[in-house]
Amino acid sequence: MWMWRNRRLKLLLVSLVWLCSVAWLYWYITREKEDIRGAVPELLWWTNDMHWSYNEMRYCNLESCRVTNNRQRLKEARGILFYGSNMKPHDFPMPRQPHHLWGLLHEESPRNVPFVPHHEFLQHFNNTSTFSRHSNLPLTTQYLPHPSDLTQTDYYIPHSSKQVIQFNERLASVVFLQTDCNTLSGREDYVRELMQHIQVDSYGGCLHNRDLPESLQTDYLNNLYSDALLRFLSRYKFMIAIENGICDDYITEKYWRPLIMGVIPIYFGSPSIREWQPQNKSAIYVDDFANAGALAAHLQQVDNNETAYRSYLDHKLKRDKPIDNPMLLNHLLTRRYQIKNDQQNEEQSLFHKFECLMCRQALSTVKLRSANGQHYSCPLPPVHAPLERQKEPKYASDWRSMMNVGRCQALLLDAYFRANFKYTKSKFETQVAEMVEQNLCS
Repeated sequence: MWMWRNRRLKLLLVSLVWLCSVAWLYWYITREKEDIRGAVPELLWWTNDMHWSYNEMRYCNLESCRVTNNRQRLKEARGILFYGSNMKPHDFPMPRQPHHLWGLLHEESPRNVPFVPHHEFLQHFNNTSTFSRHSNLPLTTQYLPHPSDLTQTDYYIPHSSKQVIQFNERLASVVFLQTDCNTLSGREDYVRELMQHIQVDSYGGCLHNRDLPESLQTDYLNNLYSDALLRFLSRYKFMIAIENGICDDYITEKYWRPLIMGVIPIYFGSPSIREWQPQNKSAIYVDDFANAGALAAHLQQVDNNETAYRSYLDHKLKRDKPIDNPMLLNHLLTRRYQIKNDQQNEEQSLFHKFECLMCRQALSTVKLRSANGQHYSCPLPPVHAPLERQKEPKYASDWRSMMNVGRCQALLLDAYFRANFKYTKSKFETQVAEMVEQNLCS
């Protein structure tokens, strides 16, 4: 009996020693990180749409960081976080300290911040989270809430039941729903030409010719995936899906929403879009046709042939491998953010994931890489849809001019960042104007 008790005591002591060793090892590694980076690394949101004091602990599995938007903490901060849409070229924390990591979160196209997509500017950031697959936290499928949405048939209406009467008037085959009428891609110019060849029901502020049901008019822009809106739009056979900007992997709800409903997208946008479609043929692509007239002829042909129409809907109708795209499947299974129906919660989740990305980087001892132009990949000069009645979109020259200014801004920011000195808004704008006037940015 005594020998058995003695053996149990030894086992207990060995277990305690093992547990203490593991605890000490974890404490030692954590302490080493803390010695290198400080007790708890701080992350500072330099640009954000927050109009309130933001001071939170962000817990990211084993790592944790304090996140703030108090610019008085700049000296203590390890990571400086920027939200792309709110960046101003004259407002950067200069001079940059050696321990500062810069991170950029930007889920939209860079059309309103034209200096952003250039390599000269991006190379000064350690991490990015953009729509590009090449960024550190890719957001390519950010507008696709859940993989199963592509295959579920909640909104699917068979071809023969699509066209119905609304308010004693037959619906068109094609629907258009947009309120932004001045785009880099020339969306409204192209749709105007398409309307000369085929009937299009346009419910938004652009080329408006039909009203949404009263129940949908209030706030549909903030409820792009509402059940009522999807059910209404699913009665159409085709939906125009032209992005406002053209960049690799920039794919918005304009593409995913028709696929979710079982409506064929008429798509123009991301040059890499075919790499993201669920099946080999999931949309009709504008750039496959010389002009809007040729596209309209194809739409009428598909509309009049149910077999041809159904061939675009394998993601809904094919039970065996409805998503036959390994890259898309892998991305959906491994993406590190959760899309939710609530827009506020969705943004919060996205911001939190980006904060954790920067937190892990702040605690890491691995040599940092810098971002580059692949994190946007937006062709310049801007690409637009093929037009037949005019050489280029109405506002094309304005967009080219703005993009040229953005190029000058990126080159000047690169020079300022390398010199690492504080500069004023007035000095920056004066130098950019001189560069533009002397045509130094082409």
